[in-house]
Amino acid sequence: MSEGEERLLLRYRYPNGRLQAAMPMWSVADDTGRRLGWLPVGSEVSYWATPDGKDPRTVPLDRRFTDDLTTSTRTWSGTDVLRVFVPDEPYQVAHFFIAGEFAGWYVNFESPGEWSGAVVESRDWHLDLAISPDGTAKWKDEEEASAALEQGHLQADELDLARSTGDAIMADLPSFLQTVGDWRTFRPPSEWGPLSLPDGWDDGGRLHVL
Repeated sequence: MSEGEERLLLRYRYPNGRLQAAMPMWSVADDTGRRLGWLPVGSEVSYWATPDGKDPRTVPLDRRFTDDLTTSTRTWSGTDVLRVFVPDEPYQVAHFFIAGEFAGWYVNFESPGEWSGAVVESRDWHLDLAISPDGTAKWKDEEEASAALEQGHLQADELDLARSTGDAIMADLPSFLQTVGDWRTFRPPSEWGPLSLPDGWDDGGRLHVL
């Protein structure tokens, strides 16, 4: 990877302020005020974890948010992802690509991103919306969001806003695409390979280019 390329870092925090996840991304140019990041398969990320480093989704819903959750490094797998952040919106939009072909949108409802230079931080609200390439949409992780609410990991007004925003998206997909931008034909530069977590990724420090 060449020096001087701008990178971005997405970080999620738990309601208590502890780090939940961190994902390095290549910065994608856009002149509309949106911020975009490309996360290729094979990148080093840190993702939410139980105290012993396991995936929290291995824990039954009635106990999923009662443990002292932490974060654990792992390798991003499955699909390449273009992430779009729209100022002041309670979501980010992941665009999935498989072998270079667009495979659908994934709307991750979360607190509006707070940017500091190349670092954005948010809190995940656990409710998501999956939209297939043909525009068919369905809710994801509704039971997990309800469990997060019941166990004090999510506020009722946050979940209400996520649901109403999702309903509005499903009711008018063209307006949603106008807000987010149509990135279905996006192709990254060939040199944008897998990324490593940068220095300071876990302590609030300055984001350094590797």
